[in-house]
Amino acid sequence: MNLLKNGLFNTLLASSPLREKQQKTIRKELNTKSSKKIFTSSNSQSIEIFETDLYKKKVIFFPGWLGHKDSKYLIPLAHLLHTNNFDIIRIHPVDHGDTEYLNKDFFRATDIQTLIEVVEFIGKKYIESEIHLIGFSLGGNISLRISASDSINFLKSTIVLSPVIDPKISMQAMDNTSWILRKYFTNKWHKSLKRKIKFHKIANLEEVLKYKNLQEMTKFFAKNFTPHNSIEELFSGYAITQNIIDHIKHNTLIYSSIDDPCIPIEPLLKLNQTDYVKFMPQQYGGHCGFIDDFKFSSSLYDEIVIKLNADRV
Repeated sequence: MNLLKNGLFNTLLASSPLREKQQKTIRKELNTKSSKKIFTSSNSQSIEIFETDLYKKKVIFFPGWLGHKDSKYLIPLAHLLHTNNFDIIRIHPVDHGDTEYLNKDFFRATDIQTLIEVVEFIGKKYIESEIHLIGFSLGGNISLRISASDSINFLKSTIVLSPVIDPKISMQAMDNTSWILRKYFTNKWHKSLKRKIKFHKIANLEEVLKYKNLQEMTKFFAKNFTPHNSIEELFSGYAITQNIIDHIKHNTLIYSSIDDPCIPIEPLLKLNQTDYVKFMPQQYGGHCGFIDDFKFSSSLYDEIVIKLNADRV
């Protein structure tokens, strides 16, 4: 049996400490070439931007939920593109990358105004450049919604990997597919909330730490810290619909794995492709894995670089 053709194994290996150790050199190289800036939006949210500025072609990266600029699924593709003469612009949405101290307000997947504004800012800053957008998981969901925004009319292409399409189905999969995944995601959220508590006085926030699955945490969070009346209303606020797909008017590729244990592919396949948006289902790869061997090679990442270089997205 090829373990890498097991979606859960590919997912876990992609986020393993072994991969982090393997990436040490390329991570350091990219970070040494990147400068850090704080961007503040019209609604007074502050987020971090890390960017290189050497080339005419730019790629904006959004990590997955509570991911960061050095996320193990992000760094290899970013470095590969940088070695192919693309500048890399990595964004930390609110509360991502240990930035809980920057905002008392929480990250909410339904509210991407700050992220639309930062992409607009980059577009104006590099008006003569070719700009691409890449997002992973929830960052892929956000990238698709940004791409559908009327004010974002300058992107050359968007590529998303393992994007959240139906948040409710994804949450259920993360809670129920494997106790390892459930523990991983709840621990990640707990750690972020503990940092929030450390820096800000927010009533009742500590109560959410007693919950041990995503559904209970999300219900509590939706009730106490969002304007939504239910988690169903919350989820509908950032689900990817056919209307969003139809509003994207530049070349867009959606890579999703059939064996993804976190984000089932069925909600994506219920949508229709368009002249601009193409679905690229993969037989194997897990969630943001797409690893081919134990050297952490990824033919999918190689394919993406070739497509961007050849302008064939």
